[in-house]
Amino acid sequence: MTTPRLSFAHTSLVVPRPRWAVLGMGAILLALGGCAARQSVVLVPDPSGHVGTAEVSTAAGRQTLQKAGDMTQIGRPDAPPAAITTAQADFITATFGEVLAIEPAPAQVFTLLFESGAAQLRPDALAQLDAIAKAAKRQGAVRVSISGHSDATGSVQLNDALSRERAQQVQALLLKRGVAARLIDVSSHGKGNPLVPTPDGVPEPRNRRVMVVVR
Repeated sequence: MTTPRLSFAHTSLVVPRPRWAVLGMGAILLALGGCAARQSVVLVPDPSGHVGTAEVSTAAGRQTLQKAGDMTQIGRPDAPPAAITTAQADFITATFGEVLAIEPAPAQVFTLLFESGAAQLRPDALAQLDAIAKAAKRQGAVRVSISGHSDATGSVQLNDALSRERAQQVQALLLKRGVAARLIDVSSHGKGNPLVPTPDGVPEPRNRRVMVVVR
């Protein structure tokens, strides 16, 4: 049997095995079935509670899942997906509980702000370091991405060096808090990737930052 094609906002995904879950675009898709049976495809919220949309299609037609619990089924490859029904919570738990239990936790994003022209964290940013370390140590965390940034004041060379120093400062502080070095990757962007775009030479405190993403 030809596998169904699923898509999140123009990105296509093909069912790889009879029972699976895929997280993307604010949703989890669950599928159950195989070549000898009808495949059921269910849309459920992601771990943060958001629900996106997903398209299930065959050569004969398509259905768009748009709300939590939307479910369609696919049988023959030359038949369209079945009309959308609602999968009840007990069915989802009984059928996909094991799959959902091993889904990775959603990424956590932290923004640490710095003093002007320095690699010195602002007091409110210092308070976030323990939360970042705790998130990095949680079960399943595989990467901590640290990226340094600056505002648009000063030369390109100065801001390249400053954003790199800021990222390295956060790296050092997280290592002191027990975050494993193997999880960390560091990058810097100078003033080339502002959170708040400004003309060159204009100070903007929100751009003097380090972004930390824990996955």
